[in-house]
Amino acid sequence: MARVKPERRRPIDLAISAIIVVVVAAVGLIAWLISPVRGTTSVQARSAPPEVEQPAAVPAAFAPRWQAASDATVTPAIADSVVVTGNGGTVIGHDPASGAQVWSYRRDLDLCVVDTAWTASTDLALAVYRNSRGCSEVTALDAKTGARKGTRTSDADDQLRLVSDYGYVVAQGPRRLETWGSNLVRGIEYGRVEAPVRPEDEAKRRDCEIFSSAITGDRMSVVERCADDPGYRLTVLGALLDDDERVEQHGSTLITGDVSGPPPVVIAMSSSGIAVYDGGASPAEPPALGGESGPSIRRFDTEGVATGSNTVSGDAAPPSGSVPIDGSGVVTYWTGKSTVVLDAQSLKPIYQVPGTLGPGQVMAGQLLLPSTAGISVRDVATGREIRSIPLTRSSAPDGVVSLRVLGDVVVEQRGTTIEAFGPA
Repeated sequence: MARVKPERRRPIDLAISAIIVVVVAAVGLIAWLISPVRGTTSVQARSAPPEVEQPAAVPAAFAPRWQAASDATVTPAIADSVVVTGNGGTVIGHDPASGAQVWSYRRDLDLCVVDTAWTASTDLALAVYRNSRGCSEVTALDAKTGARKGTRTSDADDQLRLVSDYGYVVAQGPRRLETWGSNLVRGIEYGRVEAPVRPEDEAKRRDCEIFSSAITGDRMSVVERCADDPGYRLTVLGALLDDDERVEQHGSTLITGDVSGPPPVVIAMSSSGIAVYDGGASPAEPPALGGESGPSIRRFDTEGVATGSNTVSGDAAPPSGSVPIDGSGVVTYWTGKSTVVLDAQSLKPIYQVPGTLGPGQVMAGQLLLPSTAGISVRDVATGREIRSIPLTRSSAPDGVVSLRVLGDVVVEQRGTTIEAFGPA
């Protein structure tokens, strides 16, 4: 049998092979350098934490349990079984009773905002990081274990607020907003859009400033002011593009006649309507709105048409960090002077409680509101105070105090500090 001679390799072949190796190595290095994995540290829980048990009654007393810094939240981010904080570039899931770290996720970027969403079905923590394109790098984490569930990157403003219900999240900045589903796929983008699908449609809102937003089901509402408008506008949008790939507008109404006062604030939205806090701006149509003066909660239907108004005690502009909290059939909102309690469906104010420090939440069928003394425990239906529970806070409240509950634990946010209190 004749022996086959090995193929002779010419110098040019060796040179080409070397170039290919160098190019592949360079591409791999570049991919690693720009990858989000670089500079990321993830410590996941070995197993999901146990479900939190709901108390049969509000404890007689509370004692301080733990505290943590959280400059990426304005109100406590609560999931089914953990409290989520965000500070610097680190997101941590805490055991609610002890504060012990259940999981952590860190990147070498600064956090813009951290929140939780979709707790009815998929329990996620959303961490939004800042890069050269604004608050544009989003990571979804399993709120129980810290496992990464998804990412997205897009153009974004340098400031961002997340608003969610059980279907979609609104990522709202001062000039643009997006909606996301639980898989982080974008539904719509609105306002400043760099690469519009339909430029003739998007141009209408490029010169608008967006101040607040709310969402329910497949509709969302925004308070905005556009360049040619004499006052502030309430606009109702679809959370998804319509069949023609357009942003669907269900209604848009001027709700103030000028911009002499602070912009109204969307408090909440339900399938029945929209609630807006107005610190006293001149209404666009006084006769139709009843001609109220001073702070009020104004109600609109799901197309932005005014339906009613209730005068409340409050500041012209609610303090920074005054975020509505909902749960157990009511929405609570702090106006700077009182906590207004609204029916979560009709969004009609039921009562207001003066002298509080912020919004609160229901525990064991009773409403807990932060007060100077500690916690005011009230009848949910009437607002009547049942008792007051003293709290020994680590620092005196300065500004809004947002109170949320998880099981029998009360979690407060004061400034950039999260503090938890458990049964004494």
